[in-house]
Amino acid sequence: MNSRIFKSNGIFTVTLLAILLFSCDDRNPTKSDSSSTSSENYNLEIAAQPYATDAGGNAVVVGEDIVGSFVKTRIDVVLKDSTGKVLPNKLIEFSAKAAGVSFGEFNINSTYTNADGLASVNFSDKDQAAYDNATTPLYEGVTVEAKHVVDKQEFPITIRFNVFDTAAVQLWPYQFNLNSNTSSIKVDDGLTSAELSAKITSRQYGQALKDLEVYFESTNGRLSELSKFTDTLGIALVDFSDTGDPEEAGVSTIVARYQHPVFGTLIDSVQITILDTTYSGTPAYVEIPSSYPGEIMVVGGGGLESTQICARVFDENGVLVNEPVNVTFTLGPNIPEGTNINNAGISDSTYTADGEACVSINSGTVPGPVRVTATVLTDSGEVISATATPVIIATGPPYYIEPDYNPQESEPIGGGFYQTEAAAIVYDRWYNPVADSTYVYWSMEPQAPDTLIDAFVQGVSFTSNENLNGDNFPGVAYTTIIYSTDAIGDLGQVTALTFGTNGDTIMARINEDEGEAIMFFVPGQLTLGTPTQYWDFSTMGSTAQIEVTATLIDYYGNAVSDADLMITATGAAAIYWPVAPIAANQGVTNDDGQITFLVVYDQGICAPIPNSDPLLYEDFTSTIVAYLLIPQQITSDPLEILFVRTYQGP
Repeated sequence: MNSRIFKSNGIFTVTLLAILLFSCDDRNPTKSDSSSTSSENYNLEIAAQPYATDAGGNAVVVGEDIVGSFVKTRIDVVLKDSTGKVLPNKLIEFSAKAAGVSFGEFNINSTYTNADGLASVNFSDKDQAAYDNATTPLYEGVTVEAKHVVDKQEFPITIRFNVFDTAAVQLWPYQFNLNSNTSSIKVDDGLTSAELSAKITSRQYGQALKDLEVYFESTNGRLSELSKFTDTLGIALVDFSDTGDPEEAGVSTIVARYQHPVFGTLIDSVQITILDTTYSGTPAYVEIPSSYPGEIMVVGGGGLESTQICARVFDENGVLVNEPVNVTFTLGPNIPEGTNINNAGISDSTYTADGEACVSINSGTVPGPVRVTATVLTDSGEVISATATPVIIATGPPYYIEPDYNPQESEPIGGGFYQTEAAAIVYDRWYNPVADSTYVYWSMEPQAPDTLIDAFVQGVSFTSNENLNGDNFPGVAYTTIIYSTDAIGDLGQVTALTFGTNGDTIMARINEDEGEAIMFFVPGQLTLGTPTQYWDFSTMGSTAQIEVTATLIDYYGNAVSDADLMITATGAAAIYWPVAPIAANQGVTNDDGQITFLVVYDQGICAPIPNSDPLLYEDFTSTIVAYLLIPQQITSDPLEILFVRTYQGP
């Protein structure tokens, strides 16, 4: 596999011819120094090929390099002399830049050419993107330089490629099409055949993708190859023929697949009829296959508004009728408003070509299923037909957006930071989820003007992207909010925005009524402490003033400031913070994450014991508990103080 992937000179190739002149100094040449100058030609060729590793550990060629360790780019340099002879054991040095500064890394920065004059290294991006913006005059992608140095003189060659950020640039799916040069062959033991062409091009620039392996399979008949690599035009060609077995007469489905190790699988198919030359050619039945695409959008929805529906006409042996046959397509009942065939209304006719007739279905202004009936009138006057629902007008443009978040599942991500997941549901005016990959733009502002919040929201997401659990859902766009310890308890105004018909702005805030999203506390620890755990009113004073300090730290052990705490103390006459009695026994932590409360007790909490002589008093234990009032709420362990009256006067 690996040797096949990197056998050729890759998807990009640059050649440099360098002439090196060596000059002698002013000394007279000796007998062995037969010439004062000599020259040698250097021919360098460079290629770049992105590749990923599949589940089996095999290197698989892909179309583009993407951020992260999933995909790397292999750089190959071949060094030759002027006659085309490869030069082994020569040092080649590598470097990479983006926007004029060093970028990424190589598995080795320099290496010697092998016996074939080849020096190869692997480039990785270190989780950073660099890709060109075609609308600017500058080149923002990666430039790799390879150079051979002779007597301090450098002979460089460069190549360019992109490292894409899939959160900002949509790369998948690649454009993948399977076509055949004919729709039918004969049962003739391979004398007639169909040439199948699978073509793969990039989504971003429409470039042909070379050296991608395409797999083929068929329901019957014979394929010349079961897998084939795409050529420089992005095309993989195989032949399809019969095996000479008359039982194979009928329709064969040929499927082509390309498996991307990171993104997934592309599939396309064609159907070819294997004709028994003895077939009758008389229409016997009609079939309506599934349409591709099977979902379109309402007019003005920003996506595909039309697709083809086809009908296939077969004879009694299941062979496509080869002569032209008139097929009438009719929509209904219950047609979504405005839906039509060929812009001609709800009915239209066309003739088959190689047994298949197709018309265009165009969407209207309302979503819904499209029911179609295809009818054929035979020469004998018999009417044959088929009815199916091959197309759904699935959705319209965004009309509503509703963002929300799940602070209960905030989690630490390291470095003193936390992560909360947020999402927005985006749906059309008929309450259908909008099309996948509809972009949603996020922003956050502090609740109070002219203040700061130590948090940010990932600014761009799109519907049907994956959440933190790896799941995705139609019409739902996920993002994350990142915040620090200092932001715990702060309120942010988080807005989700998308665009509807004619670019109309559609936006809403999390917790629209309140307009705020609180940064949750991820449980750390709330503790209480006091220097006094015992008080004797008889010897220490008739009024007790006890200082109780509450300390709040987060998951990382950092002090949490500006957090609301409430304290309760059984038997207390008053609670002060810092000087006056406080409402609802509440206070706010300082920069050290602490509050010191002054809890006051009267000696009356120690009740007299009836009929005691001399008079005795009950002991009283006060239980003090602190409560965190910002989500998530936590409670301290109880703190107990014992109060007694031991001395009885006359």
